[in-house]
Amino acid sequence: MFNKNIYRSCIWLTMVISILSSCSKDFLNVVPVDRIPTDQFFKSEADLTSAVYGVYAAQRFLYINNELGLYNLEETRSDNTNQNLGRQTEHKAVDNFTVQSGNTSITGTWASAYYAINLCNAVIDRGPGITMDETTKKQLIGEALFVRAQIYFLLLQDYGPIPLRLKETVSLSGDNDLARSSADSVYQQIIVDLQAAAAALPASYGGSDVGRATSYAANALLGKVYLQKGDNASAVTVLRKVVFAGTPYSLLPNYADLWDPSTKNSPESIFEIQFLRPLNGSPLWNNFAPSSLNVPGGTDGSVAPNTPNPDLIAEYEPGDTRYAASIGYDANNLAYILKFKDAGVVVGNDANNNFPILRYADALLLLAEALGETPEAYGYINQVRARAGLGAISGATAGTFMDKLMHERRVELAFECHRWHDLLRLPQSQTISIMNANLALIFPGQNITIDAHNLVAPLPNTELGSNKLATQNPGYVQ
Repeated sequence: MFNKNIYRSCIWLTMVISILSSCSKDFLNVVPVDRIPTDQFFKSEADLTSAVYGVYAAQRFLYINNELGLYNLEETRSDNTNQNLGRQTEHKAVDNFTVQSGNTSITGTWASAYYAINLCNAVIDRGPGITMDETTKKQLIGEALFVRAQIYFLLLQDYGPIPLRLKETVSLSGDNDLARSSADSVYQQIIVDLQAAAAALPASYGGSDVGRATSYAANALLGKVYLQKGDNASAVTVLRKVVFAGTPYSLLPNYADLWDPSTKNSPESIFEIQFLRPLNGSPLWNNFAPSSLNVPGGTDGSVAPNTPNPDLIAEYEPGDTRYAASIGYDANNLAYILKFKDAGVVVGNDANNNFPILRYADALLLLAEALGETPEAYGYINQVRARAGLGAISGATAGTFMDKLMHERRVELAFECHRWHDLLRLPQSQTISIMNANLALIFPGQNITIDAHNLVAPLPNTELGSNKLATQNPGYVQ
């Protein structure tokens, strides 16, 4: 199975590439690093395939490493959740916008992201020189291009302009200084990568390869990138390659089934982070479940509870089936994130459900947003609402089109690391107003407010200390 192959290959391959340590392909027979030079590794189709498994593994680690550092930047920092009941001071600093460059969510997310990017670069740089089937080679390189683009997209939303590393870093002793590229340059590279990936990747996989990136995944992400960039026309064009009559994707009839381990990689799934117990499961349920539930393995008190905000809870309309599938209440009537529950967990941090990155409901709402207020756009929104047990809306429904669209995205995609990106697509003054209202609600009497500089996180002090050409974002200590 694809997931098992990731686990079997990732430790060996990723350590070889990063020149830290290495193992044989069954990961049990340890070999000293100086006996497997990286230039002797990329010799065969099997080597390149293992390299791509390592890429997927590094992408997954980005989502779960550093005490959910990426999650803190994407969800906790938004108006969806808070860390009021958490015990980790550095996570609270992300939540209340007092974060500085040494914060572990800042430094850890950055390090994990560029580690994964470097593995992608190794595949992209070295793959073309391997003698093997050309179609398979292009597919494997396309998978690395997809992952690299997805991670650069995350970094751009969280940190703003960033160093754009497009070649494999083979030594830490060389001249690795690199200035930050403009946001437009980073977007352009992401677009180029995704266009190449869409052309090289298959439309689907069978058997043990299900879960790998497809051409549909590349186009869905490309549509979101165009939308985030403000190019709605291009977003419409590419999203119509995913949303069309006869598409292989559809909404699951029951929203709650999206989180059931037995429905992983469902017809609604366009791309998911793959988890598989034992040993390779997800930590999210352990992180979010309250201690009163006695989840095997306990809860991670340094991260949990990441609590749903009251105004998010108020967003759910009466009768919305997504509410009961997303939010639970403990014995003290405190809300918690229910969405990632796995009743089959037997040891800590080993849930068997995947984490969705792109799903069909998201694609429908992205296309609706790109189209703007039209009957077609309301049709896509209403498909999502119908699955939730809600009635149709239209131009006659109260509120602006974007208010209605963002409402739908917020309750449909809560806790899935979309909200911060969605907020950034609004006019900057509106984003700041929303966040200041949220901060007043979550931190009453503390007079916490943000301005434009808070919409990007600081660059980590580790990058500033090791990259002489890196500069800090305005408003943060260098």
